[in-house]
Order: sequence, then structure tokens, then C-alpha cells
Amino acid sequence: MANRHTYEVQKVQPTKASIEPCGPTGGKRGSCVLLHGWDADGNSMKSICTVLHPLAAGWNLYVATYETHTESFVDAARDLRPLVQPPQLASPLILIGYSEGGVVARQMIAGGLPVSALVTICTPHLGIGPWLPTPDLGSASVSPFSPELKALKDSAGEGAQRHLYHCFGITCTDFSGNHPDDGVVPIQSAIAETLGAVAEQVTIPLDYNGYIAGWGPHLQGMNPKRLQPVLNTCSTLFK
Repeated sequence: MANRHTYEVQKVQPTKASIEPCGPTGGKRGSCVLLHGWDADGNSMKSICTVLHPLAAGWNLYVATYETHTESFVDAARDLRPLVQPPQLASPLILIGYSEGGVVARQMIAGGLPVSALVTICTPHLGIGPWLPTPDLGSASVSPFSPELKALKDSAGEGAQRHLYHCFGITCTDFSGNHPDDGVVPIQSAIAETLGAVAEQVTIPLDYNGYIAGWGPHLQGMNPKRLQPVLNTCSTLFK
């Protein structure tokens, strides 16, 4: 008799939105929330958070976690917003978003979340590179063909806040020459080139000294050793 096997079908449960203090709380000057990218969680932003502490005396720093696979950035923003909406956190509020996290932040702003500044790092404001696959709802929502991303671009409420945005992107040079992208996000997208007037648009060039860069430059957007221009801006915002 042939062996018979039974299999249990398990549904993937979305990650529940949450925020976690990154250091002491109780500061009176305001709050700053760091938002991660696709396929990550709040722990991935703790290295940047730690470096920000000396610059943010009197501020409360937090890292956020939300679903990036089974939900779009619109859903992630919906889930996260009640946790960061005043009076849950002390105002004023600064958001720092890496990659998809920057789009999640913009979606919360489109929904009426009041912020004093948004800093984005390697964020696909206009979409990720068209050469990349989008295997799930989260990645598809930040493709250059995404209807969710188009709706956000056309949002009048969000558009009125773009003068508060500080957008940083990474380009690279490797064995094959110069690349106007970080392996994942084109520089025009990262610095929000067609979103109108923003507070700051900065390109950080990386030299891979003849090696293959791949998507490594995009991952450097979580490395504070590569982000001195970002830290300079944050230092000014925290004053």
C-alpha cells in the first residue's frame, strides 16, 4: 500500500503594526519614528536610531514595525497611523523612512498625520526599478506601475506637505561604470524628482572600486557610516 501523507495548510499571518522605544522616553521636545523597508522590521533601523541619540537630546525615538509582504504600503500606513497619531506620541513628530518606509510615511501624511519633517532614504517615491520582480502585494504597491503609488502622487493633501520632505538617494560606481540608481531605486525616484518642491534632495555616491555593486548600495541606506548627509539634516531638525 502506498504511503499516505497529510499536510496542514497554514495561512501566513500579517505582521501586526507596532512601535518600540529606541532608548529613553519622556522627552519634552518631540518624537521621531523610524520606518523600515520591505522584508524587514523595526530592528533593522536600530543602528540608525542609536547614532541619532546624541543628536536628539530631549526627543523620544521609536522604531516601527508593520507588514510589507501581504499588504500594500497603504494598508501598512493604515495599521500604523493610530500608534503614532498625537496624542499617542509627543509632538512635534519627525518621520524617517528607509525604502518602502518612506512611502508608508507619505501615506500616513496623506491621511492627515501632522509632521514637522519627513526624511527619506532610498525611498521609491516614483517606484522601484522596472527591472525588479514584484512577488507580493507590498513590493507591487511600490512598483513604477502601481495604482497606489499614483494615487499618492496625486494626493492634494499629501502634496501640500512636500515642502517638509528631505529626500536622500544613493548612486554607485562599480566595474561596469556609473549607475544612476542604488540597484533597487533609481535616483530620480529616491530624490522625488517629479513631486514638486521639497525641502532637500541629496545624492550620496558610492564607489565599489571595481567590484559588482548589485543591490548592495540600497542596503547601505541602513548603514549610518554611509549616511553623514542624512545625519547632518537630522541634527538640524532636532535643534
